Amino acid sequence: MAIEILSNLVSMLLYIVPILYFLPFKLRHFQKAILFLLIFFNILLIKYLSGNIGAILLLFTVCTYISLIHSERLLSICTVVGSYLFCVVLDNLLSVLMQALGISIDWIKQNQLIYLTVFLILQNVLCPPIAYALKRFLKKVKLNFPPKLMIMILTNLFSCLMIFLFNIVIGEYIGYTTKILAFNCILFSCYFIFSTYLIVNMIQAYMDKAQMELREDSYQKLQLYTTQIEQMYSSLRSFKHDYFNVMLSMSGYIDAEDMPGLKEYFYQEIIPRNQKLSEGTGKFNSFIHIKNPTLKGLLSSKLNYAHELGIKIELEVSEDISDIHMDIIDLSRILGVFLDNAIEGSLETEMPLLQLAVIKETTATAFIISNTFIDKHIPYSSLRKMNISTKGANRGFGLYSAHKILAAYDNAFLDTEMSEDRFTQRLKITTPDRKDIRND
Repeated sequence: MAIEILSNLVSMLLYIVPILYFLPFKLRHFQKAILFLLIFFNILLIKYLSGNIGAILLLFTVCTYISLIHSERLLSICTVVGSYLFCVVLDNLLSVLMQALGISIDWIKQNQLIYLTVFLILQNVLCPPIAYALKRFLKKVKLNFPPKLMIMILTNLFSCLMIFLFNIVIGEYIGYTTKILAFNCILFSCYFIFSTYLIVNMIQAYMDKAQMELREDSYQKLQLYTTQIEQMYSSLRSFKHDYFNVMLSMSGYIDAEDMPGLKEYFYQEIIPRNQKLSEGTGKFNSFIHIKNPTLKGLLSSKLNYAHELGIKIELEVSEDISDIHMDIIDLSRILGVFLDNAIEGSLETEMPLLQLAVIKETTATAFIISNTFIDKHIPYSSLRKMNISTKGANRGFGLYSAHKILAAYDNAFLDTEMSEDRFTQRLKITTPDRKDIRND
């Protein structure tokens, strides 16, 4: 009796261990307790009532529970199904290995607790490195993951699951021999590994394509920045050529000792030209401190676009910005979302203003984006959710996407402040403790 209870408990652990390792988020203690009870109850059903077909009920209840406690439902379901299939593949491989060592299936059935214990130890050896590699991979793809690709992955996992369950259930019903079942399980394992390999390569190809598109976009923004610098230089040359004529025109007033006329000419003609020149050149001066061409191109193009829309721009970059401890693609996407929202928000006000400051600190780099806006009394926590936006229906993916990216970085901190007429986002990126976060 005691051995049977221990076997049930170990069986429960075999299902729950890979789920806890592979989930992209951590469960709280009471959530683990509920998951423990769900799996334990379903294992009792499988063992004493429903047989292997009860695995469908097990997966359904666990998938439903996990999807209810986390917003990334598709990823959560994929993790649960993938964890179960991992157990299946590992079980098949371990059985084949033990038979190769001369241990029969009958011995395994008679000493089930020993087999399950070996299985559990093997799981705890294999799961940590696999989970580490999986989370690093997910951190790289992040939001580059299109929903269609996620659905395709989920479909593949369920196909593998149905093939396995159909093989086991039908085999038990019509009387497959143990060797035939083992052979089918090996074929299933090979199919699962091969299809997983194909999907990983497909994801990698999609990531490479997305990065290439982003690099192309960054190059175009850098070209735009170069064009703007050339225009600024042309303006300076034009001013240099006009300078002599301006001095001659002023000398006429001086020779005639017409100080009132000179004063009027100075304020009506010279000052406006100087302001126009300052607006055309000054707003780009600070960009010389930003050493990353991708980031420089993004910020300059966004601010130039805002300037063309009639938004007043205030820019501050006082020190050289080079080493930023975040993937430059992720940083560009986050700042792009924040600046797009700042531009749209400021355009709704009577006096649109956008302020950007990039501040180099001892152990961090801070990006501060502030804009005028009209307070619509929507909590910022709500704006982070998908499809929630101040801009109407079918909008609201920007902030949701930005916060998903930020969630992958332990060294990135976002502070948001909403006052009566000002919306401010402060993003601070510190020097990371972990070596796996780097600025590519």
